[in-house]
Amino acid sequence: MNDLQSTSLSNLAAPLDALLPCGENLEYDPQFLALEAALNGKPEVQYGSTITPATGPDWKTARVLALELMGRTRDLRVAVGLTRALLGQEGAPGLAAGLALLVALLSAQWEQLHPQLDADDDNDPTLRLNTLAALVEAGGMLRQLRDMPLVEVRAIGAFGLRDIEAGEGEEMGDAARAAPATIAAAFGAASQDDLAATCAALDAAGASVGQIEATLARHLGAGMGIDLAPLASLLQRAAGQVRPHLAAAAATPLEEAAQLAASDGVAAAVRADGEIAGRADVVRLLERICAWYARAEPSSPVPLLLQRARGLVEMNFTELMEELAPDGLNQLAQISGIRGDS
Repeated sequence: MNDLQSTSLSNLAAPLDALLPCGENLEYDPQFLALEAALNGKPEVQYGSTITPATGPDWKTARVLALELMGRTRDLRVAVGLTRALLGQEGAPGLAAGLALLVALLSAQWEQLHPQLDADDDNDPTLRLNTLAALVEAGGMLRQLRDMPLVEVRAIGAFGLRDIEAGEGEEMGDAARAAPATIAAAFGAASQDDLAATCAALDAAGASVGQIEATLARHLGAGMGIDLAPLASLLQRAAGQVRPHLAAAAATPLEEAAQLAASDGVAAAVRADGEIAGRADVVRLLERICAWYARAEPSSPVPLLLQRARGLVEMNFTELMEELAPDGLNQLAQISGIRGDS
């Protein structure tokens, strides 16, 4: 969010000129076309036997172009492009800043904002609504939001809503990118300030979505705007994944260990003297060790080994042998006469 602090987005909703408060329509300006190209990326191209792979959006270039264009025009299309670029570069804080800019533009520059209302068709707002539809495009903004990191720890990794829901079995199209324990360890090791900032940004973005809908309803009438519910719902789900980890930070270590033990069905009580009373305690200690390495020695490979050990804790003997020494398991089966499929 450091870059955003030096770029006052609120100024981008102010009038450019007394006669033309929103400037010229730059729809066919080379810079406008370059912005669209940067946002769209490039598809795969094949010339004979030569294949040029597809490339994704260039958020850095899109951001620069959008900011330069906003110095010459007040255009909803440019602002939506800037919002996507900020999300791509800054994550949740960038998205919140971009959506707040959209609210400001719609509120302050409704009459002159580009693309303008169709005066020949009773001020038809279709062009503007089509522009805002990009906010709920499944393969665009919504996909960006699902892939956006909600937690990022150098020694463990970066994980977004798609990763989390895949691990929980809610993402049907993709295999889980990381075990739930790994994601939990990342949340445990992350800075509470960073998590709080992410959660606040997601909440602010959700509030801006509501303001956009309210502004459209005020100008166009109830039910005549655009349904941004898919974006609002995704923001709520993302915040809902971060917020519990803020609440968990306030619990004492003893309370957290007891909760883990209860959830894992461990009968033995967690002792206040730190003695390990069950597998849940082992898991918790491994996660704490990983968290310490993430903060104190982020370049250490030790957490990678500990995460492997974490995955072994709940396994029985046969599962351990299959994981660590599959050849040994085959030899055991031959000696004992026991087959794995029996």
